Amino acid sequence: MRTWPIAVCAAILLVLAVAIHSHHRAPAPAAAAVVDSAAPAATCVAEAPDPAPAATQAPDPSPEPMPLAIALLPAPGPPDASRQSAEADADPAAAAAEPTRLAGHAAARDAALAESAADFFREAAEVLEHSPPPAAADLPALSLRESVTAASSPTLALPLHAGRSSLGWITHAIRDEQQLPSPKAVRLEEILNSFTLRPAACAAICQGVSLTTESLPCPWKPSATLLLISIRGAADAAHDVAATFRADPATVARYRLLGFALPAGLDSSPLPTQLPAKSCTSLVLEIEPAATATTFGSLDWSLDGQPAPAIPITHHRDAEPSDDARFAALVCAFAQWLGHDQPALIDAEMLAALARETASATLPPGRADLLALIAEALGSKPA
Repeated sequence: MRTWPIAVCAAILLVLAVAIHSHHRAPAPAAAAVVDSAAPAATCVAEAPDPAPAATQAPDPSPEPMPLAIALLPAPGPPDASRQSAEADADPAAAAAEPTRLAGHAAARDAALAESAADFFREAAEVLEHSPPPAAADLPALSLRESVTAASSPTLALPLHAGRSSLGWITHAIRDEQQLPSPKAVRLEEILNSFTLRPAACAAICQGVSLTTESLPCPWKPSATLLLISIRGAADAAHDVAATFRADPATVARYRLLGFALPAGLDSSPLPTQLPAKSCTSLVLEIEPAATATTFGSLDWSLDGQPAPAIPITHHRDAEPSDDARFAALVCAFAQWLGHDQPALIDAEMLAALARETASATLPPGRADLLALIAEALGSKPA
């Protein structure tokens, strides 16, 4: 396991020391084509003395394990323009306590992600694999994202990373505890990224890095369109990638990134831009068009600091959604239902109907198991 940076560990210790003291005071890539299949710090090194003979040298210290509290944090999401109203509705006491408890851990997470996103998520997965399912009290409260207007917020930075833990947590609650999970354990982006999804419409590829998209009607909001996005790393090397959804205010009334809720009371962190080799992250946007528009803007992105081919976002009304897009919509509906997100639109009856539409004798085992989990959840008691 990778040794955590000394500066990060020192920062965590400093945060803990301050907390303890406060409570115990004494008195250039080549351009690539866009294909649409749906339509024709400097380091200072001090001089060290000669090393001691090999026989008397102290052994290297054992690598420091990742603290569980850091592994339990969600991956950073982009700034949430709707958050001010959401925070106003939150419990003021909880909003004040969470930053005090989590700020140091979030800073350590961000430093580790900047050093190596691949190592961070690997270590986090190892820590969580050897830990019992977390209690609700151990997880941060989340501020759900709401829709924002394209006129006031025309651009949205897209995250490149998501964890994978939430599906295991909700499965444990439903199957082992026979109850619905705490909303704190429900992270839509982590459930979605527990499955490999391949959008089947428009794609842009540059030096092995690809962005692909597919749109489909939104099951819980017929006037809206869902946009499934897949960001895949190159097979042979990591790259620096920045991607942005650029909404056209003339054709988009409102939009929302599903999932990636930020911990209550904490500011958003800088999004990591290092895209590891062979990585894959799926995202879903809910887009409400202005009138009957079908063109919504573009996905703009850069690779290693250089512009890459933008992808125009167009919804083809006559195109049949792929199986992966339909399944992604089901996952998003299930996660929102569990997390009490848009309850006026997504109820048990709608979720059950959507699961029936997705059912098939040819579903891969993992997807078939999710349908079984949904059926069990619909019969479970609330947490």
